[in-house]
Amino acid sequence: MENIVVTSSLPTAQAATAAPSNNAVHETPNVVKHDSAATDQAQPKSSTKTAYASIEQLVIEREVWEQTVYRTSNDMLYGLLQKCYGLYKSMEGMSADAIVLRSGLTDYINLKNIKCTSTSHTLVKIVKCVFGDDRRRASAYGIVLRAALAEKKAVADIPTFIRDNGGVEEIRLAKAPNALTSKQKASVSVSALQNGSMGVFSSAVLSQKLDAGNIGKPVVLIGFWQADGSVRVQAMVQSDTAVTAALSSFYGTAKASLSLVAQQQQAANDSQIAKDAVTQAVSEATSMPIAA
Repeated sequence: MENIVVTSSLPTAQAATAAPSNNAVHETPNVVKHDSAATDQAQPKSSTKTAYASIEQLVIEREVWEQTVYRTSNDMLYGLLQKCYGLYKSMEGMSADAIVLRSGLTDYINLKNIKCTSTSHTLVKIVKCVFGDDRRRASAYGIVLRAALAEKKAVADIPTFIRDNGGVEEIRLAKAPNALTSKQKASVSVSALQNGSMGVFSSAVLSQKLDAGNIGKPVVLIGFWQADGSVRVQAMVQSDTAVTAALSSFYGTAKASLSLVAQQQQAANDSQIAKDAVTQAVSEATSMPIAA
């Protein structure tokens, strides 16, 4: 379909004031043909154009930031961590230089009154000296460098090691000693959820999907909120991946209370291990033959 657009060759001001006359010289109109379908596809609507241009500008600014300030900042941080790692490697062993460096680190910690425990890893002590006594930052950088140490990385490889593993935060989350895996979070969530109930949902359709082997196991029900506060259940998912993801997500929303459950579980496990050890020792003692 074609739209015919007629434009006058008269200037705008003249065109606005000129009155029609039989004696007037009629200008030959310029006829411009547009393919409306092609134009609509090639050019977005005005509101879309505004949003498009705004987002494109932000993308450009993000690219500049990534290639300048962000990259430079990370490069400097990784360089400092590399030097901390190098200092630690120089302290290894029993050479005269290593002993002097370790002694110097202890003196610096005492002089600056930096809080370190006797069990703190030397890498963590170095990080605290360099980056200040910020516990969270010292912990994060310490985890990164200890992860590199565990993998026996060379000093020259530290920046590449950090980048290849997604940066400081990714390594911290993956290597943090107290971090729980998704399965561990799911396990804690299951224990907590067994202590309460929001109600029971049942239907003939749901009953038909029951596998006797799944009785007692968690399941994901997918539903929609209704205006009266009820939930219309539409589907059921039993896959381990979906259930684990849902329980792990629940752990994130109720982390404070579930952390207490996890601690109680760990204490109970430790207590049970101790009881089992005592029981085993008593059993072995009572079964030993009595010497004549």
